[in-house]
Amino acid sequence: MKFRWMLILCLVAIPLAAQTNRAADLSHLQAILLDAQNDKVTIGADVWRITGNEAVALANRIAASSKSSAARDLRTHVREMRDAAVKGDAAGARSHAGMALPFANQLADSMAK
Repeated sequence: MKFRWMLILCLVAIPLAAQTNRAADLSHLQAILLDAQNDKVTIGADVWRITGNEAVALANRIAASSKSSAARDLRTHVREMRDAAVKGDAAGARSHAGMALPFANQLADSMAK
């Protein structure tokens, strides 16, 4: 009997934990995208590279756990942001961060419902 309750608890708790992780990843990615659009601060090449790689990792996790087209579009723009940042094109990276943010916001809105 105890085993059955533990099994039911685990089956319910795991998806809830996954939702929390996805929301945390999305929130973190939204913060990165907002920061990347800031043109008041000069961001060094190493910071762009590290930030771009982190953003791509988060976008990949979000896209893997979501089957929506918004998640795929988000990942595409985040990859383009990283590629521009690695090439030293800060304006292009900022532009792609701005293009990615509406998709992140759309996913956040759909998760809130």
